[in-house]
Amino acid sequence: MLFALVEGWRLLRRSFGLAVLLLVANVATAMVLAVPLAGVLRRDLHEKQASQSMMYGFDYPWWSQWADAQSGWTTSFGPEIFGVGFVFRNLDLLLKGALPANLLAAHGEAAGTAGAAATGARLDPVVLGLGLVYLLGQTFLAGGILSTLRGERGRWTVRGLLHGAGFYFGRFFRVALIALVAAWFVFQLNGPFARWVDGQARESVSEASAMAWLLGRHALLLLALLFVNLVSGYAKAIVVVEERSSAFLAFLSAVSFCGRNLVRTFGHYLAVALLGVVLIAGWRLLDGAYATTGYKTQLLTFALFQAFMLARLGLRVMRMGGQLALYRRLAAPEALASAA
Repeated sequence: MLFALVEGWRLLRRSFGLAVLLLVANVATAMVLAVPLAGVLRRDLHEKQASQSMMYGFDYPWWSQWADAQSGWTTSFGPEIFGVGFVFRNLDLLLKGALPANLLAAHGEAAGTAGAAATGARLDPVVLGLGLVYLLGQTFLAGGILSTLRGERGRWTVRGLLHGAGFYFGRFFRVALIALVAAWFVFQLNGPFARWVDGQARESVSEASAMAWLLGRHALLLLALLFVNLVSGYAKAIVVVEERSSAFLAFLSAVSFCGRNLVRTFGHYLAVALLGVVLIAGWRLLDGAYATTGYKTQLLTFALFQAFMLARLGLRVMRMGGQLALYRRLAAPEALASAA
């Protein structure tokens, strides 16, 4: 686990521009909705007293009223996404099957419950569609990133990265589809299990034990989804390291590899996730350290948040590099020996 963390950090430092490239892709994707949202806010704040409050502070009553009156894609930009609220919102949507693109919502939480249906209603198709396009873009870029991290020097050009991205995109896309099917099976199993756990919670004699049942089932679901993502990451690493042509066999090899080295692989994954939690906690403290009033502090907040996003994307590159290095150390020599 420590080896993967150290190697991932080394590869990130060597090719830090990859994280910057991911940040540019993030900002470009966000602008697709950010620019129209700015136009909507400018129109709704025109010649209103709340415009002064929004310029030199923040008018929460107006924002809450504005969010309640919205319909369509603008309903996704309520007050709950400010600060670190987006983290809890995304986690809630993930556990209810609303991500990606609402494909698993029918089986999220307790399958068929009103909560899952309400989640699907809260997410507009425009936002979900843009999220799906973003995931496809990240799947495309992953091929170029892993091929760059695999190299000895780590130097890259946009042309070379796009070549690697296009070369591996077909196989990476199939790996992503297999991972989506695996997540679907997880939600299929979670449905009856969640109903059983909810029944045990209702029959509990104390509130503490009922809460333990409910939190426990959410934790198990989250761990199962993280394991699917872990296997997907190693499947992509196997495709790049061994030049596998079959995404399905690469996924099976990744399941076998992660099962044989569960402590190392999952431990490394959780360690990077823990670094992400620390980063979010740091952003929470920084975001609450001053009041955003006026365009100067607004620009400062924007710059700090982009730095926060750059650090998060850096952790992603670090995780990918660590998985690549760990697989090459533990499994690649055996694969090469068997091939010979």
